[in-house]
Amino acid sequence: MVLARRSPGFTLFIDADDTLWENNVYFDQAITKVTSSVARHGHSATAFRETLLTLERARVRTHGYGLANFRHCLELACQARLPEPGLAAVLQVVDREVSLLARRGIEFLPGVTETLRELAWRHRLILLTKGDHDDQLAKVARSGVHLFVHRVDVVREKDAAAYVDAVRRHGVRTGMGWMVGNSPRSDIIPALGAGLNAVFIPHPATWALELAQIPDLTSERLLVLERFEELTAHF
Repeated sequence: MVLARRSPGFTLFIDADDTLWENNVYFDQAITKVTSSVARHGHSATAFRETLLTLERARVRTHGYGLANFRHCLELACQARLPEPGLAAVLQVVDREVSLLARRGIEFLPGVTETLRELAWRHRLILLTKGDHDDQLAKVARSGVHLFVHRVDVVREKDAAAYVDAVRRHGVRTGMGWMVGNSPRSDIIPALGAGLNAVFIPHPATWALELAQIPDLTSERLLVLERFEELTAHF
């Protein structure tokens, strides 16, 4: 089947973490290292992970999505589950793993840079990412992705109000905006709720707190793709 590519001139808001590059898989690896250390001190790995997820869910709205909050959640989970003397040793593992995350290089998903380069000739590309402002801009700088997009926009939260505001600030005309991302909760559902179209590109390692049921996968305003590089067949 020959696909009909959309005409030029759309604004594509594009997510960063786990859409352009690997992200959550590294956080999962850090959690696994800490959890293994907890287990070596005779405590339940399952209970530790449940405690950590509960803390993350409770804190992200007020403390954000950056490395500082991730570190604090790990520390609080350790303190809740581990008495001394094991606590000090596990906290050293936390410090090491979070420090490694801060220095980790960017690993683009397949075809991302080539796809961005091609799309930028036909459409306006705005990197729209949420989280700690400094953390996200540091990733952008390390990745060089700012060379392929027209603007970079870091917001604290991605909800319907944030998308309405982004549409207003960037002057997106009705029907001409699309949000591209891997997160149902942050990229797809609120963007559709704000009147944007959306491209859902699932990632197998999407963070548990970003998962949600998309109400209507058959909507004409929603496009579901397997890989980022498939965008060039549609835009």
